[in-house]
Amino acid sequence: MRQRWESLLLGLLGGLLAGGLLWWVRPSAGNAPPAASTPAWPVVQIVKRADPAVVAVINEQWQGGRLGTKGLGSGVAVTAAGDIVTNYHVVAGAAAVVVVTEDGRRYKARLVGVDPATDLAVLQIADHHLPHLPLAKSSRVQPGELVVAIGQALGLSHSVTAGIVSAPDRTMYRDGWSYHLIQTDAAINPGNSGGPLVNQQDQVIGINSSKIARTGVEGIGFSIPSDTVRYVLQEILRYGYVRRPWVGIQVANRVNQGGGLLVVRVYPDSPAARAGIRAGDLVLRMAGRPVKDLRTMVAVLEHTAIGTSVPLVVARGSELLSVHVRLSVRPKANAPAL
Repeated sequence: MRQRWESLLLGLLGGLLAGGLLWWVRPSAGNAPPAASTPAWPVVQIVKRADPAVVAVINEQWQGGRLGTKGLGSGVAVTAAGDIVTNYHVVAGAAAVVVVTEDGRRYKARLVGVDPATDLAVLQIADHHLPHLPLAKSSRVQPGELVVAIGQALGLSHSVTAGIVSAPDRTMYRDGWSYHLIQTDAAINPGNSGGPLVNQQDQVIGINSSKIARTGVEGIGFSIPSDTVRYVLQEILRYGYVRRPWVGIQVANRVNQGGGLLVVRVYPDSPAARAGIRAGDLVLRMAGRPVKDLRTMVAVLEHTAIGTSVPLVVARGSELLSVHVRLSVRPKANAPAL
């Protein structure tokens, strides 16, 4: 009996000691380790806020008598009405376009309009309450700004890469036209096309479009500036296409020495025709600028509004003529660049 009471007392004492020891080692409120805080790395919060506005864009085309997936890209909602911007090359040739939201909902999208010249397209879906990201003013973008690219890189849904703005305004040339792009070292891979380049204010500063894929070249990707996106979006929503100024001539570089562009064709009822320009004329100056090549004329048109009267100096044989061409809207179908 005594042995049983001794065992019981020892057990109670052990429990009290253990409890006391646990109480003693338990940290006080003042010594408790700090609670987990919001990560200092800003990309985490940028992605949390921006990702719901990013969608997958599926290009479906007829294959063997049935619709099948031809390509996959990205898009981003940029208005409260749910208008989605993507690249033209993402939806080019599509018989149907499907949009998949962050939470997996699928919608057949309506293609509102495209602009191959800037590689942009606008889509709309039935869900008008899609979260959206506002468009920044890309003219204010500075080199070194932190940026985040979100998209379906290589088909991997909602992939995130981060980097900086390497250059806010790179000029690239194709077919005589100039393209002003934002250069970034954030990784841009196939499938990222059409997705947003986002700043720390959760604004879209560009639509990711391309990269330089070459051996030995890394970290050179390009985005279409948000100022361009805003203009194209407004034009497409209002007119269904992007209106551009038009002279109405086809030109070629002069073969012999000297500057100027040779007019090889004047389109009927065009601004050039109404101004009296003829095939065989040599355009020497446009808006006061010497015309050295096609880029000169394109640069003038890029910064001149429709309806503006533009002065040209042309040579016709040994005669110099000064004419004024009132720019009109470039026809939608099969129109020349100028």
